[in-house]
Amino acid sequence: MEKIENSFFKVEIDLHGGTLGSVYDKQAGKELLWQGAADSWKNKDVVIFPFIARLENKTFAWEGREYTLDNHGLARYDDFEVFRRSPNSLVLLYESDAKTLARYPFEFALYVTYTLKLRSLSVAMRVENQGKTPMYFGAGFHPAYAVDCTRGTDSDDISGNTLVFDGKQKLTRYVLDENGAFIVGTEKCEMGELALSKRIFREAKTLIYGGVKGDITLYGKSGGGITYDMCGAPYIAVWSHESRGGYVCVEPWWGLPDFAGADKDISRKTGINKLEAQEVFECGYKVKYNFGGEDNDK
Repeated sequence: MEKIENSFFKVEIDLHGGTLGSVYDKQAGKELLWQGAADSWKNKDVVIFPFIARLENKTFAWEGREYTLDNHGLARYDDFEVFRRSPNSLVLLYESDAKTLARYPFEFALYVTYTLKLRSLSVAMRVENQGKTPMYFGAGFHPAYAVDCTRGTDSDDISGNTLVFDGKQKLTRYVLDENGAFIVGTEKCEMGELALSKRIFREAKTLIYGGVKGDITLYGKSGGGITYDMCGAPYIAVWSHESRGGYVCVEPWWGLPDFAGADKDISRKTGINKLEAQEVFECGYKVKYNFGGEDNDK
């Protein structure tokens, strides 16, 4: 694990997948990031690239050839290298090679930057198209933060934790099939506040919204909270295991899972990003941890 820290937090980053491994609140003396569990979700975070969630039959097509990608793409399964570091910032690099080109036929450099400033953590992604033709991709993040939870016999209870949006908003919800794999439709909805429960994730599997504006705050049952600045992400997903685990993932996405029966051509997929040769795409999110104390770094 690589580490960055300031007066308030110590953050660990795993080079395998380039993901968050720990966000430790020094003043509160507690771990904020979900630490994984065998009966729930064993992971803690995912750097998503170059496709969001699942492709039908795990395949896409480009220029008459089919390629295979697993859930959430390539980056989560490979190792990053340290590109640059300072005490409170870390830049990681993941580049295309013969192995990635066999599964995703575009040359790229992917940088992920973690920066601590006072009570906030910024996570940024930079995608560089290093090829001579346009490339097509999705990108996103999947941090799992711990929430208040009561262990149950068959299902854990996360009620009392709440997601609050920046005022009531008219959104588009992308509805998944009964297995939570592929999008089967959309519906209009109004969202201002979401009372969390495992029942939500049994029924919807993953909540996916388009058109969210402003911040989203995760308020804990016992007080405090985490405010997410999604930095203009076109889609936001909310997910947790349907029965086990005291955590929720609030995920900024620049792309969508496959629609059921979608065109295999990656360039024609809904929500896909196009990046011209030698151009750069940047995205990211920021979280502020609101657990009391002074915003006065020492």
